[in-house]
Amino acid sequence: MFEFITIYMTLFLKYIFLFVLTCFFGRSFVILIARFLLKDKKIPDQILQTKNVITYPIIGLVLVGNLLIFINFFIELKSIYIYLFLSLFLLPNLYKIKKLQNFINLDNFIYFIFIPAVLLISSSDINFHYDAAYYHLNHQNWLRESNLIIGFVNVFWPFGMSSVYEYLSSVLWLKDSLIYLHFLSLIFLHFFFSFLYFQLFKSRNNSLKYSSLFILVYALLDNFGINGGRNGFLYIQEIGKQDIAVAVLFCFLSIVILDSIIRSEISNIDITIISLIVFFIFELKVSGVFIFYLFFILIFLQLKKKKFTFSKLLKLQLPTIFFGVVWTIKSILTTACIIYPLTFTCFENFSWYEKGSTERVEAYTTSTSFAFMEYFQDPDRTFIDWFNTFFNSENSDFSNYYRSVYLNFIFSLVIIYLLKKLFLVSKKNKLNFNLIILSFIFLSLLYLVFYGPIPRYSVGILCSVIALLGFTVQDEKIKIPNILFLGLFIISLALLPRLNSYFYLIENYNFALFDPRIEPQYQEVQINENWIKPDNGDRCWINLRCTMEPRTINIDSDNFYKVAYKTGK
Repeated sequence: MFEFITIYMTLFLKYIFLFVLTCFFGRSFVILIARFLLKDKKIPDQILQTKNVITYPIIGLVLVGNLLIFINFFIELKSIYIYLFLSLFLLPNLYKIKKLQNFINLDNFIYFIFIPAVLLISSSDINFHYDAAYYHLNHQNWLRESNLIIGFVNVFWPFGMSSVYEYLSSVLWLKDSLIYLHFLSLIFLHFFFSFLYFQLFKSRNNSLKYSSLFILVYALLDNFGINGGRNGFLYIQEIGKQDIAVAVLFCFLSIVILDSIIRSEISNIDITIISLIVFFIFELKVSGVFIFYLFFILIFLQLKKKKFTFSKLLKLQLPTIFFGVVWTIKSILTTACIIYPLTFTCFENFSWYEKGSTERVEAYTTSTSFAFMEYFQDPDRTFIDWFNTFFNSENSDFSNYYRSVYLNFIFSLVIIYLLKKLFLVSKKNKLNFNLIILSFIFLSLLYLVFYGPIPRYSVGILCSVIALLGFTVQDEKIKIPNILFLGLFIISLALLPRLNSYFYLIENYNFALFDPRIEPQYQEVQINENWIKPDNGDRCWINLRCTMEPRTINIDSDNFYKVAYKTGK
């Protein structure tokens, strides 16, 4: 038992160290924005209707991720100079040193001890996602070993699906373990449950309070239903994928932006932070693009009601504009496309662009995501054909899983709606606001159907649909005691790690994660003089000489920027 406690406390302290670092980076960024962009010396107590210390870690990840993209233009991300450079961005914290008086209280215990302690139980049996070994880890290794490579997509096409998540992950390859990659994912869940707790117990904003309540009920219902549950709620994803990070931020921003719209009120700092996180979602994964829809509506309404001038709004977007320019240049240099693999955004005259490559990638990704687009482009197939393939294929584990998740979601939605009618007083919103909500949901679902409706892509919008029921609540019919809310919060959080994680923890007292840097995963098969592939399967893990690209790849290293080309047929 003593050994177990020692291992667990070590793990906890490692996570808290990383979490606190992201907090300080976020706080520094807020200070810099307030001091130099807004000319305001005061740090707001709340950011996006939430206690500032809760939002700091996400803001910190936005800052660090984009700084790493910029730095990688010049040096590899394993360099010690990276950490020295990043440490400079912690110095603004000295400008506003906050006293720690009254820090020890129940709320802070929940935020900084209880929530992460529960989430870390998942470390007992966490493993790498299939795609981590397929391309994510190797992408991160390339970032660690080299500065920006022109035509990097030619080494292996999935490297073109670049995400800021890879840059953040690449500096977390610490010597003792890769478990820090799991911690990165947990930071997003830690943030989300802290946000829910704050809105449920500390906020006076009914829309956000009851949205949070419905999300927690939805989380509880995730454990019941067809095939044992899974209704599309957040889950602890395997290491290497960023889908849950996108879902967390998508759901969070959806309700925060809509709350700002319905209140017709938003601060300067909130406009800037919203734009940064909106762009960060896009950097994490292109499929989160529809959060821009709500953001543009918010901006349009602020201009229409003359809350801000256009020049003022433009000034507030300067950090996002800078990061956006850097991201776009990086994308063009590595893929020859502004948005990869959208062919119409590509520059076909660039020497590192392979004509027809993006069309093939588009076709492959829509096919593997079971998207309707493939059927839409085929005159011989209909929506009914796609629907039957997706949900009703005989002897298909995929169809059975997809069907159970979406049926469970519908059941959860109905149950939550009935509970709302039974215990809460409803209110009517303005027609225009309802149209914004309905159009946002419709367009997001339409995008999913056309480009990939598999459950891990839909978690963000499904959580948002549940949360938006909170915008129709006026009050409680009968006062619900806080102890019930607290019990719901604790149970919903405790059930987020799988039961297997608890069992494995109890039986093994272990948090081991195998390290592909130490344990080889396959035998090498030589392709040519410079490249190899696995003897079995298609996962290269972290071998920079490994690729599943069938054509010969040449990397010109004569200049400051390496250039990757494909040759032969």
